[in-house]
Amino acid sequence: MGRVWEADMARIVECGAVVPGCKFIVHGADEAEIITKMAEHLRATHDVGHLSEQLKERIRAVSREDPNR
Repeated sequence: MGRVWEADMARIVECGAVVPGCKFIVHGADEAEIITKMAEHLRATHDVGHLSEQLKERIRAVSREDPNR
């Protein structure tokens, strides 16, 4: 199953860890916000119409605590 994060744990994802070469960085307050923002970015920039569970797991796997929040 997925990871459990504290509600106040800000997260960061570098899109390039999911789509090689992309420099976009997503900041979010929690896992749900990260997934939502990445979905919007992937749809708009990389023409990804649907986030599969495998893609969501990849995003979760490469997300990390945001040291600036």
